Amino acid sequence: MAIDTDPNLELLTGVSSASEALACMVPRQPTVALLDFSLDSVVPLMDSLRRTAPSTRLVGIGISTGQGQSEAVVRGAEAGLAGFVDADQPLSDVLAAIRLAARGQSPCSPRIAALLLQALQRRPEPPRMPHQLKGQGLARLTPREVVVAELAQRGLTNRQIASRLVLGESTVKSHVHAILAKLALESRDQIALIGPASSTGGGGVEAPAPPRSHP
Repeated sequence: MAIDTDPNLELLTGVSSASEALACMVPRQPTVALLDFSLDSVVPLMDSLRRTAPSTRLVGIGISTGQGQSEAVVRGAEAGLAGFVDADQPLSDVLAAIRLAARGQSPCSPRIAALLLQALQRRPEPPRMPHQLKGQGLARLTPREVVVAELAQRGLTNRQIASRLVLGESTVKSHVHAILAKLALESRDQIALIGPASSTGGGGVEAPAPPRSHP
């Protein structure tokens, strides 16, 4: 009702389950979608909605102070949620969050901001890149893809990388696919073989130099 009374907002539909949400997102592709954090399936639903409607800005609402909700907020930020509204914030803040998200901004309360900063501070320092991934081929990757590539070089599985970086396993899988596509590789095993960029500007797999002969 609050959305309907706002002349600058239009309520497309409302749903009461994860399955209904996924079914509605594809044909409607709303600018902003509100995601109720009281749903038991909110964590897997976030990843599904991001894949189903990548252009829709998701805003989590009704976020309580429980530990489970705090973990869901961190997962939501990793999954790409645009903003968060606490359960005790007034209805006007929900409408303001919708407008901010539609403009590309990320609304959240001071409590949520502190929670996300604490989660960021708990993360391990990004590992240093070995020599094999330096060069122009590396420049094609985003900073997060660089870190994922380095951990894949060390032999970590997607699940282990997700745990190390506090990411969803599906997010890590997407990063690995992006790395393979950008570096023209066929499998993740080839990430460990990437050498410095060649003088022609390509970043590919280089064969080791033949041993020098000695008199």
